[in-house]
Amino acid sequence: VSTQSTGSSGINAEYGLLDGKLNVKCVACEVFVETLQVLVSLNASSNEIVGLITKACIVLKIEDERVCSYITEEFRDEFITVILRLILHPTWLCYAAIGPSCGEPPDIFTFWNVTIPGNKRTPEPLVRPKDGVPTLKVVQLSDVHVDLEYTPGSITKCGEPLCCRDGKGVSEDQAGFWGSLNAPCDIPLRTYKNALEFISKEIQPDLIFWTGDIPAHNVWKQSRADQINHIQITADLISQYFPNIMVYPSLGNHESSPVDSFPPPGITTEHLSNSWLNHFVEKIWSRWLPPESLETIGYAGYYAVQYSERLRIISLNTQYCDNLNFWLYLDNKDPGNMLKWLVSELSWAERAGVKVIVLGHIPTGRSDCMKAFSWNYYRIIDRFESTVVGQYMGHTHQDHFSMMYSEEPDHHPTGFQFISPSLTTYSNLKPAIRVYTLDGIHRKSTYRPLKSETWLLDLNRANERNETVWKLEYDSVTAYNMTWMVPDTMHQLYKRFKQDKGFFDKTFWKFKFHEQPDSSCDDNCYKYNLCEMITGRSRDPNICKDISLDKQEEFFLRHKMC
Repeated sequence: VSTQSTGSSGINAEYGLLDGKLNVKCVACEVFVETLQVLVSLNASSNEIVGLITKACIVLKIEDERVCSYITEEFRDEFITVILRLILHPTWLCYAAIGPSCGEPPDIFTFWNVTIPGNKRTPEPLVRPKDGVPTLKVVQLSDVHVDLEYTPGSITKCGEPLCCRDGKGVSEDQAGFWGSLNAPCDIPLRTYKNALEFISKEIQPDLIFWTGDIPAHNVWKQSRADQINHIQITADLISQYFPNIMVYPSLGNHESSPVDSFPPPGITTEHLSNSWLNHFVEKIWSRWLPPESLETIGYAGYYAVQYSERLRIISLNTQYCDNLNFWLYLDNKDPGNMLKWLVSELSWAERAGVKVIVLGHIPTGRSDCMKAFSWNYYRIIDRFESTVVGQYMGHTHQDHFSMMYSEEPDHHPTGFQFISPSLTTYSNLKPAIRVYTLDGIHRKSTYRPLKSETWLLDLNRANERNETVWKLEYDSVTAYNMTWMVPDTMHQLYKRFKQDKGFFDKTFWKFKFHEQPDSSCDDNCYKYNLCEMITGRSRDPNICKDISLDKQEEFFLRHKMC
C-alpha cells in the first residue's frame, strides 16, 4: 500500500475521502488502529502492542525509523495505560498521529460546566491613564526551546523533527553559530544567554513573564532527567542576569516527558504521575514566588501570587486543555480543579478590588485546547472582565492575538490574549522578545497594557559577522496608531484589518512571521487569519460566520504541535 500523502484541502472523514479521493494514508492508519484493538482484546503483551505502533509509525511515514522507534518507547506507558484502556474510534488516534487530513474525530468527551457566580458587575468605561503616570516594563519570554546539543556546522535538513545536532553540513546546509533559519532547528544556549544579556542591559524590565516550552524539539528521546536539566540551566541563567527581578513562570507542553503528558493529580503511580515535574518546578520557582503560592504548583502546576496591593498574577497549567494530553481522554472534567480554583481566585479579587493578570502557555481559543475547557474559560473571562486586565500566552511561536466577546445581545469585547512570538527559530522564525509597557503602580492604575514591542535578533548578521544585534521590529503605537491595548481598541484593530487588506498585509501579516517566509497572503489565508483573531473559544462553528471562510472545518481542525 502506498502511503504517500495526497495533501489536505477538502475533508470527508467518514469515507476517508480527501477532495473526493481516497486518502490512503488515513485508511491505512485506521487499519493499523483496528488491528491494535484486536491485539488488546486478545491480551497481547506490551511489547507486541508497542511493536505494532512502531511499525505503523514507520509504514505511514509519520517519522523515520529511528524517531519512530524512540517515540513509541517514550510513550509506552502512556499508550498502554491510557489509550488502550479506552475504546476509541480509529479516527481519534489517526487524527492525533497524522492530523486533520484524517477528519474530525468523534466527540468522546462529555461537556461540563464549572460553577460561576452571578451578579456580574457592569464594566466601567476604561479611560487611558494620563501621560507621565508610573509604568511597568514587562518582558515576555516564550517558547525558548534551548537545544543543549546544538552543533554549529551540523546538518540543517536531516529529515527528522529536529536538526542542527549531528553530521557535517555543506555550504548552505550548515547550522549557524547563533542559530539557523529555513530549518527545523532550535537555538543554542549561547543565543539564549545573549537574549538575557540584551534584556538586562537594554530593556531593563521590572518583571518577566516566562510562559513555557523550555526544552528542545527532540521529543522522541527525552527523559525526565533531560527536562529537569533544561529547566534548571535556563532558570539559573535568568537568576544570574536578573538577580533582583521578579519572574513569573508557566509550564509549557514541552516541559514534561513524554511531551504533552500531564496526568491530572489523581494519577499517583510513580512512573505515570507528573508529581516529579510539579515538585521540581515548585522548588525551582520558589526563588521567585512566596511560600503561599507553592502548594498548588506541587499539586497541579498552577499558582497565584500578589505582585502589589492591587495586582495579582495567576499562572495556569494550560496543558489541562491540551488535546494531545491523552490522560484527559480518561477524564477531562476540570483537571486538578483548576478552573474552579480560578473562579474562586477571581471572586476574591473582585471583592477586594484587585486586578488580575493571567499567564499560560496554550492559547485557550485554539483547536489545541479542548472544547469544554475552552468554553468554560471563555465564560469565566466574560464574568470577570472588569477584574482580568491581561492575558499572556505563547505556544504557536507566532506573533498574534485572540479576542473574546460577551454573549448576545451586545456581543462586546470582554478580553483578548496576547500570543507571544518565540525565542526559538523553530521553524524559520527569527528569535523574538516581546516587551510590554503597562499602566504602573498608582492609586487609579488599570494595569492595562499601553504598548507592546517586538525585538528580533538579526540572525544573518550574527552568523556572518559574529555580531549580535537586536532590532525593534515594531511597536503597537507606531505600527497601529494605538494609544493603549484594551479589549475595545483591539476589537477596533481587528475591524481595521477586516476592512483593509492592504493594512493587514503591511502590518499584521508582516509581523506574524517576522517576514519569514516572504510570501503573500491570499484571500483564503486572509480570512483564516481574521477568523483566528476572533476565535477566543475553541471549536465554535458560529464564531466566524460573518467572514465567509472557505472550508471552515479545516480551520477548526488545524493541527500543529509546537
